[in-house]
This record gives sequence, C-alpha cells and structure tokens, in this order.
Amino acid sequence: MGGSYSGLELPARDLFSLPGGVVWLNSAYLGARAIPVADAVAASVNRPVSEVEVSDFFTPGDRIRRLFSSLVGGDAEGVALIPSASYGVATAASALGTGSGDKVLMLEEQFPAMVYPWTERGAEPVFVKRPLDDDWTSAVLDRLDESVSVVSAPACHWTDGTRLDLELVGKAARQVGARLVLDLSQSLGMAPFDAGAIQPDFVVSVGYKWLLGPPGMGYLWASPENRDGRPLDGNWMARAGSEDFSRVNEYRWELAPSARRYDAGQTWNLWLTEAACSGLEIVTGVGADRLQAYTRLLTDHLAEEAGALGLAAPSPWVRSAHLVGLRLPEGADPRSLVAELAERKVHVSLRGNSVRVSAHMWNPRDDIDRLLEGLAAWVG
Repeated sequence: MGGSYSGLELPARDLFSLPGGVVWLNSAYLGARAIPVADAVAASVNRPVSEVEVSDFFTPGDRIRRLFSSLVGGDAEGVALIPSASYGVATAASALGTGSGDKVLMLEEQFPAMVYPWTERGAEPVFVKRPLDDDWTSAVLDRLDESVSVVSAPACHWTDGTRLDLELVGKAARQVGARLVLDLSQSLGMAPFDAGAIQPDFVVSVGYKWLLGPPGMGYLWASPENRDGRPLDGNWMARAGSEDFSRVNEYRWELAPSARRYDAGQTWNLWLTEAACSGLEIVTGVGADRLQAYTRLLTDHLAEEAGALGLAAPSPWVRSAHLVGLRLPEGADPRSLVAELAERKVHVSLRGNSVRVSAHMWNPRDDIDRLLEGLAAWVG
C-alpha cells in the first residue's frame, strides 16, 4: 500500500499546493492540500455518470479500510467510515452501552468531540488535572481505579502535543475493568500505533489533518469483541448483502458481520472516498516511523532555539515529534504573536495557553527558521 511514496524524499513540498513564501506549520488545524488528493477529487467529479458502477459504491471504502487498518495495526474488518470524530466517539459510547452511572476518565481541556458524546448519554466526566510536569501518563494512572467505566483519551493533548503512554494506560485500564476509547486525530500517521499492544476498544480519527484527506471523511476501528453493537443510524448499506442493488426492496434486518455496521450513511460519497484513499496512500507510503523521525528533527530544533527566546516547550520525554506547544512568558499576549506571524506568512495556531506548532512532511528546516525569526522579532 502506498508503495509509490515509500521512497519519497523529505521534505516533499512539491507534492502540495502551497503558495510561494507561505510557511504552513498548522497541520493540527488543517492539512495542506496534496496535489494527488486534489487530482483524485477532480477525476471523480468529472467522471461520466454512466461509468459509475455498483461496485464503485464499495471498492473505494474497501481500500480505505485496508489503508487505515495498516495505520492502527489492526484488521480491515474492524474499520468503519464515519463523518467526524464525535460521530465515532458516540458510536463507541452507544456500542459499549455507556450511560447514567458510568464515569468516563478524560484529560483536562480535552477536545470537546471526546467529551460531549459521553455526557449526552448521561455519563459523568472525570477530568484529570493537567500535571505541572506534563506527565499525563502518571496523572491518568494515579486517578484510574475500579470506579472508572471508560478511559476516553488521545495519544497527545491537542493544545500542546504532550503525550500519553497508551500501552501503560491500556494495561491499567484492563486491570480495573475499564474500556479504552482513543481519539487519534492529532497523532495517527505521524507516530506509530499498535492496536495489538495497546488493546483499545475503539479508535477514531478525522481524515483532514495529518492524514491529508477531505473534511467529512473520518475513520473508526473497533476491536473484534466490539463489532456486534448497534449503529447510530439505519444505514441500509451497512446491512448484510447490501451489495446487490437489485434486491434492495427485500429488507435486510441483519447488520454487516463486521465494523462496517457502524458506517454512517452516504460515506460511500465517491468524491470523498477517492480523496481519502489518495491521502492515506501518501501517509502510509511514507510511513509513520519516517514521519516521526523527520518531524522530530524540526521540533527539537524549534524547542532549543525558542527556549533561548524565553518560549518554553514541553520536555523531550513528553513532547510529540510533530506537534509542540510553546508557552509564552507571563503576561504575554499570544494573540498578538499569532497575528504578527501571519503577517510574515508564517501560520501556527493558538490553543489554550500554547502557541501550537505542527510540522508535516512538506516543512523544511527553513520553515522553522522563518518561525524563529518571527518569534525573535516579537520578543524583541
């Protein structure tokens, strides 16, 4: 899968539609548009309707399942196509039967898509306070006990990239009988993930950030023991035998015998699926190991030089390679910094109290130096 990209030289800026002079260090907000992804959309849009066959409603989705499963270290039958991370978390909450009386352990200031689906079902959120040393793993393990029904967590905090050791968290969750639901929207593809070692119940991710796909196409992976739940909607294509369009009038009450039963309606969208496949082929082709190693060079350089300017990054042992939040001096106005950087055509995000810098395969070291120039000018 993605073999044509396995030897891609990094950085690969020419593969993306980025205006000249623009430094896009904002993948955690929105991935840059890959030219092959845009071409796949155009080809799908311009395809004569008479050439669309019934198999085209299914084969792109099957390719997506194979590609996504390779990223999580799982199997393709565990993959469902969903429109958003919140849809995926809600699917997990429904399948697990989580509701009133259940406690769901989450990180303080966790992204809302991982919070609201639980509380809407009546579960009680239990937030782990942000640790002063950024050691989320120890903080989660200290709070995790038999009173917790579900651990709902990311691989890294979305505001600053501080990481969790999910293998340790997964082991501890199993020991107390808690289920593990993970949102990997800010890490999958950029950091290796092994479902076999971590043993999550559900994994969800959006596709439009690090995975280079279009908005409206996300992914869910369910462990083998969690593939018999009820889906959120009555998607007729998620039924057994739905590939035979000539017999759609014969109602099929049996759901698909895999995680396909969790597919949202109309995720066969031919434009989105072709774009999603193209993005996943790039990321899986280059490989999470290579992307992690490459972006670590960039963020380590940023952290060292920014520290000399008084802008602190999390310690290396808790810092993600691809996503880092810079903390400003006391009393500083981060909004003015982001605005001044944008005037220099250097784009980052402000999330919480962090200036969030997120690097991908198109960023050369020069992009980090451009950012550092803007930081130095703002500090000065």
